[in-house]
Amino acid sequence: MPNMTLVAKIHVTGGQPTVEEVFTGGYIEATSSPKDNLDLPGRWVDWENRIPDPSWISVAWRGDDDHLHTGARTALDRLLKDAHTEPYAGAEIDLPSWRTFAATRGDHHLTMAGLSPDLWAIGHTTTMTAAVLQQDGTILADAPHSPSLTVLRDWLKQWEEAGRPAPATYTPALVRAGDGWDLRLSR
Repeated sequence: MPNMTLVAKIHVTGGQPTVEEVFTGGYIEATSSPKDNLDLPGRWVDWENRIPDPSWISVAWRGDDDHLHTGARTALDRLLKDAHTEPYAGAEIDLPSWRTFAATRGDHHLTMAGLSPDLWAIGHTTTMTAAVLQQDGTILADAPHSPSLTVLRDWLKQWEEAGRPAPATYTPALVRAGDGWDLRLSR
């Protein structure tokens, strides 16, 4: 997903990798021509709108969507048109902490969206429901009693109960996956 990159510093001794450090980070995708629009991530965008303002959505369930991205398009529309809004009751959002916590959930319905050029959001969507927390502390959902909003509120409660952990406080582990390794973070 865009902007969900975690960087792991790995040391290999005797063919055995060990994670030395984990931190948030990212990369800029190299392209054959200059990218003239930085309002949209370079990869993993499942649906985008250009008018009236740039907006986009990236869903972890893209493999379950159809080839026309109907589910992603519907989820984005639910967040943009007549969305239920409410303020987040917690303290100011620490985006690196929230982003890392949400990523470690490993939930199949994790979603990242850009609902305006400078305002990204992370939350839960399906083909039928949608709810995200924007980095300005506004929660948007398709309805006040949305199943995705219930999930998002539960994630936020768990994040607060965990003390809004910094990315560096997670315990990393490498798990063999085919010919390579998967990085897993736990608390």
